Amino acid sequence: MIRNCLIGIAVAVCASACASSPDSRFYTLAPMQEASVSAPAAADRSPVSLCVGPVLVPGYLDRLPLCVRDSAYEVTYAEFDRWAEPLEDGIGRVLVENLSQLLGTARIDVFPWKTPAPADYQVRIMLIRLDGAPGGQAVLKTRWSIAAVGQDRPVFETISAFVEQVESGSYEALVQAQNRALERLSREIAGAIQAQKP
Repeated sequence: MIRNCLIGIAVAVCASACASSPDSRFYTLAPMQEASVSAPAAADRSPVSLCVGPVLVPGYLDRLPLCVRDSAYEVTYAEFDRWAEPLEDGIGRVLVENLSQLLGTARIDVFPWKTPAPADYQVRIMLIRLDGAPGGQAVLKTRWSIAAVGQDRPVFETISAFVEQVESGSYEALVQAQNRALERLSREIAGAIQAQKP
């Protein structure tokens, strides 16, 4: 009898705890709005073809909970605020959309390639940082390169870092700031590709 009572109490406590847990929230990165593309870039309809990827993500970011930077050596993960897709997929997807708009081309694919035809350029991304803190700053740091078809060495490679202010103490604001940083990276990549064109 006592045992059954204890089991009942344990079940009730567990149910109460589960009922009071907050709902999980899921976030995605989003492509830039067409209105934010500058007129010269949008008007420069180019036949350039691109492949984007692979996007390499470090182990500490290869998980769905949002990463919060506490110090240079410490990060924590938001228990109930998560990415709705793997980060490499989201970054690749948004870069494809952004570069398509900025370069005025529909001839663009994301890794792994769906067609065997070589592109004029391949953009490779190695993510170094994508973190931040609600109410603080969001940081995007990448090493990236552009390879041209038929050439062994990249025609362009660099490390880019972008810092965006997080406008409030919410995780949604953190994702919005990270999204703005990704838009700045997209513009930098588009500019480097345009500089390669004869």
